[in-house]
Amino acid sequence: MIIQTNQFVGVSPETLYHAYLNATEHGKMTTSGVEATSYYRPGTGNVEVGEAGDELRAWSFKDENGTIRHNLRATILSLVPGKLIVQRWKNIPWTLATNPGLVTDLESTLVLTFKKTAFGAEIQMVHVNVPDYEVYIKETGEIAPLYTIVGTHWGLQYWEPMKKYFGCNK
Repeated sequence: MIIQTNQFVGVSPETLYHAYLNATEHGKMTTSGVEATSYYRPGTGNVEVGEAGDELRAWSFKDENGTIRHNLRATILSLVPGKLIVQRWKNIPWTLATNPGLVTDLESTLVLTFKKTAFGAEIQMVHVNVPDYEVYIKETGEIAPLYTIVGTHWGLQYWEPMKKYFGCNK
């Protein structure tokens, strides 16, 4: 289980919540701010704002065959406006076990809770059922248990870029 809490000075919980669910803002506030992000609604296609049942597709890229792939696919299971996002969550590193026999198709569950603080807002993240098998990520050279890499990447791909995007690092 991964548990992390991050403070966002001068930002409301509602602003953070809405940015996470808005495809354009989600892409701008994560990593370098240029990664393709979308929410996909079955029967409709891509939508700008995610709702329960929609799939977040983030860090999209074209593979060697020119096929668009999504590093992250996360289905929204539940929403409490301005306060809670629950997703079924899985990314490509799930498939990169150094022992392929350990790879599981079981997805993790991500719970994001948004709270008002005296100075702005905080997001508490609880990420359960992240596998502990060792993975190797060729692009970064990382070799570690998957839950360790996922925990580190939350800081690198979400918390630090979000604080920069919302001007919290000043």
